[in-house]
Amino acid sequence: MRIYYKHIILLYLVLVGCKNNPNQENYNQNIEIDQQILSDSTIVKYYQPFKKNLEESLMNKPISYSFDTYKKNDGELNSTLSNMFADATYEMSNPVFNEISGNNIDIVLLNNGGIRSIISKGNISEKTAFELMPFENSIVVLELKGQSINKMVEYLRKVKLQHPIKGLQITLNNDYSVNEVSINGSNIMKEKKYYVATTDYLLDGGDKMYFLGETLKTTDINYKMRDVLLDYFKKYDTLKLKSDNRFIRIK
Repeated sequence: MRIYYKHIILLYLVLVGCKNNPNQENYNQNIEIDQQILSDSTIVKYYQPFKKNLEESLMNKPISYSFDTYKKNDGELNSTLSNMFADATYEMSNPVFNEISGNNIDIVLLNNGGIRSIISKGNISEKTAFELMPFENSIVVLELKGQSINKMVEYLRKVKLQHPIKGLQITLNNDYSVNEVSINGSNIMKEKKYYVATTDYLLDGGDKMYFLGETLKTTDINYKMRDVLLDYFKKYDTLKLKSDNRFIRIK
């Protein structure tokens, strides 16, 4: 019984001791973190092996080589990097879509804002693909009538960005009015159905490409944009990208 009471008293003293002392003064000081704060060598030694393993992981091993540095805005209406995104999407996605549907992709349309990095001169790794496309966007193929394609052209004419496109040839006048448009060398027919490869993000209204919502049929080919890039890099050991005449303005 005595032991029981001793435990009760001990518990009481602990609880009382945990209460704030009203006469106790608290002193708070903000310590600014700058270059004068020295790193803790023990912590550095602890994380260095993990850092080294990450740097030497498969994500950093070369899978291709870039002949130069390429950017998404190194051209006026089309660019080296945006063209590569469109070309890679067509080349890697069309065989998949053809096997599913028996049809071929006519147009590729992606968004400039979806390209989140550059390709620097030198080795290309899996990490490069993750930096270029950090999102989980997937490729979908839409069945659109020619009248929707005309809305696409009008959208591209107005925004004046290097959106990745393929299959669609647009020539603007100096004042950005339309001079000539074709799909793989043929005029757009309003009632004809065209197959357009894009991303699920854009289909859902991303970048205000609302005309994509006019799709008659949508085919999800189960192919992420990042995997498209990875497969493209692995296919070509050296990248030599260029801007071209797929979307130009006559000056």
